[in-house]
Amino acid sequence: FWIIYVHGGAWRDPTQDSLCVVPTLRALVDKHAGLFQQSSERRIAGIASLNYRLSPYPSHSTDPSAPDDQDRNVMHPRHVEDVRDALTYLVKELGVQRWIGVGHSCGATLLLQLPLVCTEKERGIQDDLRGMVLLAGIYDVPTFLAEHKPPKCPENIAAIYADIVAGAFGEDEVVHRDVSPARVGKGNLWGTHAVLGYSAEDDLVEPKQREMMLERYAEEGWVRGAQGREAEAEKVVDARDLVRGHDEVWEDGVQVADLIAEVVAKVD
Repeated sequence: FWIIYVHGGAWRDPTQDSLCVVPTLRALVDKHAGLFQQSSERRIAGIASLNYRLSPYPSHSTDPSAPDDQDRNVMHPRHVEDVRDALTYLVKELGVQRWIGVGHSCGATLLLQLPLVCTEKERGIQDDLRGMVLLAGIYDVPTFLAEHKPPKCPENIAAIYADIVAGAFGEDEVVHRDVSPARVGKGNLWGTHAVLGYSAEDDLVEPKQREMMLERYAEEGWVRGAQGREAEAEKVVDARDLVRGHDEVWEDGVQVADLIAEVVAKVD
């Protein structure tokens, strides 16, 4: 299997990039070295971590975006199109076939948004996807905004979240609904196994995001692993409770590596 990692950063943070995978790589080598052995039936053939263009962030404290920077002034669907194009390149140039997507925060969102931008030409991306490890994803944009409005949070915090969403998707509420993975149309949840990780200590994304995404999987007929029907189910979704803060999950990497090993052991 190939592991395809998509970093987070609220679609705009220049300090998060493809190198965010490094802690997970170290943890995989330290704890799950067997996954890299040639003799293993279920092994990791390669790992790719993707960059994508970012939305504007002129107020960033150390690296504000400039208005003429083409890599830091895009909106949806450019982020997910970049992910799609990177996957297309990997399939064509490196022969990537069976792959598992790993996404943190908006990286999880981007993986689930691939059906919005893939056509029959990119059918191989869907057919070869086996599973996903989705970590603290933003699955419903309207709810993401609603959970960060007064009186639930101070005005200054609400303004930050509104700016994040406006920068990535604009201010059209219809667009916010249409881009939300928890509201996707029938048949747009790819793969056969998904694990949704979330920490109760997360200080940036609320637990309701995972709850809504799990409900969407259930509506599409995916079976929860805890129900004891995994063996007979074609598509399985699991929830895994993590520890530590939003960014600490990927900064540590150990929990991410454990979830990757879990999915590799279960998918075909």
